[in-house]
Amino acid sequence: MNKLSLSLMSLILLAMIGLGWGLDGLFSKYTQQQKKDELAPYRQLGLSLAKTLAQHNNSGEFINNWREVNALPLSIFPLVDFPMPPELRQAFHAGEPLVLESQDSFSMSFIMPKKQQVLMLMLPPLPNDDRDGTLRIILTTSFYLGILFIILLWLYPLLKHLRLLRLSAKAFGEGNLGQRVKISKNSYLVDIENEFNNMAQRIETLVTDNKLLGNAVSHDLRTPLARLRFGIEALEETKSDKMREKYQQHMSRDIDEMESLVSVLLSYARLEQAMIAIEPRSITLAALIDDAVLNLATHTKKISWDDSHNKAKVNGDITYLAMLINNLLKNAGQYCHDNIAISIEQSTTQLCLVIEDDGPGIAVDKREELLKPFIRGNAQDQPQGYGMGLAIVARIAAWHKASIEIGDSSKLGGAKMTISFKQDAQ
Repeated sequence: MNKLSLSLMSLILLAMIGLGWGLDGLFSKYTQQQKKDELAPYRQLGLSLAKTLAQHNNSGEFINNWREVNALPLSIFPLVDFPMPPELRQAFHAGEPLVLESQDSFSMSFIMPKKQQVLMLMLPPLPNDDRDGTLRIILTTSFYLGILFIILLWLYPLLKHLRLLRLSAKAFGEGNLGQRVKISKNSYLVDIENEFNNMAQRIETLVTDNKLLGNAVSHDLRTPLARLRFGIEALEETKSDKMREKYQQHMSRDIDEMESLVSVLLSYARLEQAMIAIEPRSITLAALIDDAVLNLATHTKKISWDDSHNKAKVNGDITYLAMLINNLLKNAGQYCHDNIAISIEQSTTQLCLVIEDDGPGIAVDKREELLKPFIRGNAQDQPQGYGMGLAIVARIAAWHKASIEIGDSSKLGGAKMTISFKQDAQ
């Protein structure tokens, strides 16, 4: 919006100055030419009188006789008593008459170089010409019409972008959640268009997540609920203490499973609201990795941690970055056979957290899907979980303006997770 306001103010200011200067120059040129044409007869008269007096021995007698028979006052002054600006002196000495205008009259002076005198002819005020008033009205109207035309030219692309924004908002409101505004760098509404696209993306993500949450609740909660109902009915019917204890254990496990799923659902739902209030700060990534490795340490999994870039820092929230690293390591530990490798790759533009494993890897056509909530991997003989780990990683990475890439590990042969942060803090 600052760009819009500055552009409008600059346009109006430049248009007023440019048009005003141009029309004023045009009017001045016209009036000067008009006066020059009206004064042409007096100029010829003055030049003739100057030549005559230059040859006349008794100039004073000629002046007296002139005044007796002519209404135009005529005077003679010594050249030394006739001061003038330096910029007019050269033209005046070359024979060009000097025209001076006052509120009541005109005076036209002519040099007589041989006598070193100046002949001054006093002229009556020029009559007012109605054409000047008409020209002023025309030029004033042209000024305002010119300002209006320039503003309309400026408004056209703005109105065009507003129309496109309106159509996009209408399409989005009608259910086309993939609708986005095409942003131009020269647009005055680039901030609004970016905010609209961000809002649309956020709403689309929330709607998609709600659908996935609904599907998960309907699927993952129904199974333990059905088992729990069956257990209650069986518990009511059995009279054996041993079977009663068995059913109670099964029901307890079902309740624990439901509690765990509800906890995961609530945690994921709270992530969006929680990230609104975070205050990013510079964090040493190696310290978070050390804590995550310590928490995941087991006797069956070997974790190789290359801490050569232990000074590397990123801007972010320490709690959620720790959650991101823990989820990546838990995912690697869940699907690997024996080995996990962690490293940091740093360049001038970005810092990458790389976690690799020697598991079965992830098929190329499944990689994008696994970043969505409640999408599980298909590795055999592995606990399935709820499919939330990588979805949480993707969400936290997006909040920190980082990218996530799933690839194949050339070192261990399994999956390779790369989180790339913009390198804006060292």
